[in-house]
Amino acid sequence: MVTFAKQVLYTAALIALTLVPGLSISQASSSTTLGPGDVVRISVYGLPDLSTLTRIDDAGNISFPLLGSVTLQNRTTTEAEKHIAELLESGGIVRNAQVTLFLEERNTRDVGTVTILGKVGRPGKYPLQGDTGTGVASIVDLLATAGGTSDDAADHIFLMRPSDSGYVRSRIDLIQMVQLGELSNDQALVSGDVVLVPATDVFYIYGQVRRPGRYPLERDMTVMQALSVASGITDIGNENGILLRRREGSSSSEIDVEITTPLRSGDVIYVKAKRF
Repeated sequence: MVTFAKQVLYTAALIALTLVPGLSISQASSSTTLGPGDVVRISVYGLPDLSTLTRIDDAGNISFPLLGSVTLQNRTTTEAEKHIAELLESGGIVRNAQVTLFLEERNTRDVGTVTILGKVGRPGKYPLQGDTGTGVASIVDLLATAGGTSDDAADHIFLMRPSDSGYVRSRIDLIQMVQLGELSNDQALVSGDVVLVPATDVFYIYGQVRRPGRYPLERDMTVMQALSVASGITDIGNENGILLRRREGSSSSEIDVEITTPLRSGDVIYVKAKRF
């Protein structure tokens, strides 16, 4: 089975191929977030009077003709272009606005760090990408730099982003992002982000099965599939005597199951013996 670590590193390598000499700073950093101190050049196709060369202020904003203050902090160059175009269109200023933004000068101040914890090769703090192009810019970058996910990692991660009220948690599906190549799920990182890579979910199966024990819980796994993983029921096992104990909060209870019943993390399956 191909591990997520290899998949993530392969995906990151493909992305890295685009970062070759000859690309402009803007092209090479399309996944890099803009922040205070960055100098950007903005143009609107067909409207030279709206061309602007400006520095993002400490609050993360710029002053743009006819729009006033526009927030660019924590947006990539592509996201910033789309944001300005939407403001021009929604304000009735320009129809079908085509906005181009170039990162003329990267802020040389410390751009901060992000933290990754859990089931990765090298958990810890990593610097965000700065003006030299070194450091991490996105979740894929961070996973690759941290050595990828381990064999016992879950198929999802959690992004904890700081906010005024604490941290906002979002769940990111690694299968969609890596196996299916949906890199739209890859997110630009900001200073203070914490990425948590949990261990894979597990289930337990005991009683009259050939290989009782603890097993990884695959996505959408059913009781039938769990029995198969445990090499099936023994000769004296009772197919109609399958119990499932499930924990709900601080308590647990037995639930009625069929072979098509989907499993949850921590479920315990017990197969009774036949009565003779």
